[in-house]
Amino acid sequence: MVVDQFLASMSSANVAFNSPQRLNLSETAQIQLLLSLQKSIEELRREITASGPSEGAMVKVANRMEARLTGANFQITAITSEEQAIGANGTVEWKWEIKPLSTGRHNLHLTLTAIFNIDGATTRRSVRTFDKRIEVEVTARQIAFDFLGKNWQWLWAAVILPVAGWLWKRRASKET
Repeated sequence: MVVDQFLASMSSANVAFNSPQRLNLSETAQIQLLLSLQKSIEELRREITASGPSEGAMVKVANRMEARLTGANFQITAITSEEQAIGANGTVEWKWEIKPLSTGRHNLHLTLTAIFNIDGATTRRSVRTFDKRIEVEVTARQIAFDFLGKNWQWLWAAVILPVAGWLWKRRASKET
């Protein structure tokens, strides 16, 4: 089969990427993935500039690759193109910015996909998926602001309005 021939002809490359272990609810972080056919995993790990522990692996690559970062409880923005050409020289870089949408332990999925043509049609083949779990924490300040933001209508009527009335009454009684 043509697919088997293509898969057998794929080159090996090394990748390294970072993944923060913990984030606050309002915090953003950057995920960086580096790929090279020449550099070792350790060299790539040293080149990661985004924060968080890094890890690496060997993967099979085509001359066009797609790297996607997904996660149901994150807002994820690609900073670089997710589909890039792979050459024999140099390092290819992908970057994303992530922001958690809720607290708890959430998974991020980093998927590398080879893109190739078979009979004139673009075909994709998932090469490797890395799953990372990130703990999203919420600070006391975030809890307070979230509570106030969601409940300002009844807080106004139940707390602020009576306190304002009491202060007004107290001021009026002092004037007489």
